[in-house]
Amino acid sequence: MISILRRVPLTLSSPVYKIMESSNMVGGSQRLLNLARQLRLYKPSPPPSDDYDDLEERGSEEAAGKVVSQVGFAESATSVEYEGRFRPKRAAVLICLFEGDAGDLRVILTKRSSKLSTHSGEVSLPGGKQEEGDKDDADTATREANEEIGLDPSLVNVVTVLEPFLSKHLLRVVPVIGILSDKKAFEPAPNADEVDAVFDAPLEMFIKDENRRSEEREWMGQKYLIHFFDYEMENKKYLIWGLTAGILIRAASVVFQQPPAFLEQKPNFKVPRGADRAPAQSKDGTGTTWNQVMDSEDLTLKILAEELRLYKPPHSIPIQQSGSDSESARRKPNRAAVLICLFQGENGDLHVILTKRSSTLSSHSGEVSLPGGKREEGDADDIETAMREAKEEIGLDPSLVNAVTVLEPFVNKRGMIVVPVVGILSDKKAFVPAPNASEVEAVFDTPLEMFLKDENRRAEEREWMGDKYLLHYFDYEAENERYVIWALTAGILIRTASIVYQRPPAFLERKPKFWSRIVN
Repeated sequence: MISILRRVPLTLSSPVYKIMESSNMVGGSQRLLNLARQLRLYKPSPPPSDDYDDLEERGSEEAAGKVVSQVGFAESATSVEYEGRFRPKRAAVLICLFEGDAGDLRVILTKRSSKLSTHSGEVSLPGGKQEEGDKDDADTATREANEEIGLDPSLVNVVTVLEPFLSKHLLRVVPVIGILSDKKAFEPAPNADEVDAVFDAPLEMFIKDENRRSEEREWMGQKYLIHFFDYEMENKKYLIWGLTAGILIRAASVVFQQPPAFLEQKPNFKVPRGADRAPAQSKDGTGTTWNQVMDSEDLTLKILAEELRLYKPPHSIPIQQSGSDSESARRKPNRAAVLICLFQGENGDLHVILTKRSSTLSSHSGEVSLPGGKREEGDADDIETAMREAKEEIGLDPSLVNAVTVLEPFVNKRGMIVVPVVGILSDKKAFVPAPNASEVEAVFDTPLEMFLKDENRRAEEREWMGDKYLLHYFDYEAENERYVIWALTAGILIRTASIVYQRPPAFLERKPKFWSRIVN
């Protein structure tokens, strides 16, 4: 947590000095001058007493001899090496405020590029991860804003930082508030690789109950609300939600000095308890810290696993009821299971393993499917069915996969019950695909989030027994091969992605009713 409660010596290089110096440079209206003065006095709330990670970070900063300021820290001349618990990676976003033509306070936002592997097409604040060479959080935020939208840091007067937000994937995001006195001096130049559009919205919108909706979510047993704000500008519609909405609700509350006109019920994401224990000594006798062992990939998958274990499928069969002691489960000849095997890709996004069925098969030949198949006598449960089939089809050793949950069954037209089993592959390099040529022609993977996006997707309306529904087709290319993921496989992956990312698809789904027939 960044502290502003301590007195620090002011030097020409001090971030505090720079903030005070910038007060002489603030132009624009008297309102912006007053706002700058108000925000410089803002003191972020201390972390909850049980937030051991925040407390740990504050303690480690002191132990390392760091001088903490309003906008970051500077190393002292004599630093002390400190090896503590796992600390999340750090990022900063810029809440750039200016006065609109109507005299209202507005904030600059971006729509992320559709080319990005994660959160593509979503609305966000300019910002990104801290890089080597960044002096502080303000430096990170303004550098990223310059790279993303061409906002010259000299145009922005940084006045304060807010409390850090911890994302679900344990990225510590520090909101930096800056004031743009001369909006006309800023000509947006979006980086096409990162940003599709630059726009602005009234800050006060985020404490009003208009054009807002919310959804209840659950994480590690804790219920919270995700807020969605609908906004239209220049005939373009934007949806501001999730962490970005949460940060803007907080910023608006601080600026206007009033709480939102709705129940906020924020999430309280934390580092899992296991991450506060130091690991054992390595074989070479050197100490190993959680920052070395629990890197972002390991920790993201660990959190995902813990979250999915708490998932409760609606109208479904609990895992234990499909076990070896369930005679009814044993007698189901029309039952199958598929493995949704997730792993983290090179860009940090979640990928799922898929297969292209052999052209020699009598049914669904050449189509894309998830590894899996019918239950066989001797399978203890749906998990064992999915794991066995994955090993037989693509050589995936069950010992490499951590099965974390099952989703609600899907029922195809012929009455076959298909149970999706979600598993996590922590070490992708340990898996060397060995496709069974009689069943599988190719093994490949796709980003899971793709199945929530409206890109590379088409749909056809179908009808079955008077029920009209949509079949979705996703086009994907990997290693110069083109694949079409559709029908039941696409439906299962849409459902999986909705659960993992905790949001609905960006298109009308309209599933067939027979998929969700009651399973006894």
